[in-house]
Amino acid sequence: MRRRAPDGFTLLELLLAISLLSLITASIMGGIHLGVRAWDTTRASESLDEVESATRATAGLIGRGYTIATDQLQQQRQQLSAEPPPPPLAGSANAVSFVALSEGGAQWGGLILTEIGIDNGPEGSELAVWTRPYRPREGLVVERGAMKKTVVLKNLAYFELAYFGVQQAQQGIVQQQRQAPAWSPAWASHAGLPELVAIKIGANRLGQVIEAQATVAIRQR
Repeated sequence: MRRRAPDGFTLLELLLAISLLSLITASIMGGIHLGVRAWDTTRASESLDEVESATRATAGLIGRGYTIATDQLQQQRQQLSAEPPPPPLAGSANAVSFVALSEGGAQWGGLILTEIGIDNGPEGSELAVWTRPYRPREGLVVERGAMKKTVVLKNLAYFELAYFGVQQAQQGIVQQQRQAPAWSPAWASHAGLPELVAIKIGANRLGQVIEAQATVAIRQR
């Protein structure tokens, strides 16, 4: 009389099945991990490109700064008001306004009154540009509400500016003695534009701050 084989798996078969299952699981988890790393790398690269593009756009606008506050215009404004005329470029640590020479395209052609600064958006702070065709009768100071707004970068962490040049203020018709060029967190010189503007932009991306920097030279026209 023959004996029946016991039901189920032998210990050797069970160990072999567990080993194969471990190898398959390790392969799947390795592929998932590699895919996640590739996805994170792609997102980080896209975020860096976004911040760098915003920095290049900002530098391009500032680099087209144009001096329009001529001596004749200053004399006319002094006759109408005891206060000195506004500088051709008014800059602080996180905002700047000036007149840019535009060739057209996305903006109007000719002289464009431009302001770059921080604004509150639906997703938090954002870097924005306000533009309007320059009209001499309106001067260099125009409210943001009367200008066209373009959002350059959302989820902004910070926007910092620094200016290099000779700060030559004006008091009445007597100008101060010329000083040596230096870096400053603000620009209010009535004599002209700064020679260099340093730009630092940070954006909140992927749970961290991604930063880009640039230094732009302004042609003294």
